[in-house]
Amino acid sequence: MSVLAHVFEAAGLSTVVLASMLEVVEKMAPPRALYCEFPLGRPLGRPGDAEFQQDVLERGLALLDAT
Repeated sequence: MSVLAHVFEAAGLSTVVLASMLEVVEKMAPPRALYCEFPLGRPLGRPGDAEFQQDVLERGLALLDAT
């Protein structure tokens, strides 16, 4: 996803990567990334926890306001 983020950003689209593997996101350095220490395949946390998932999404989208 980090590579795609660079491609989309070059085309003028803002991106946020929800990263589960810190070492990968550090190497690929996407423009904006939120490291989420969750198991692979669960980038928003536990299934069925809508309130927590909403919080993760809001934190990720808030990165779009950062320079």
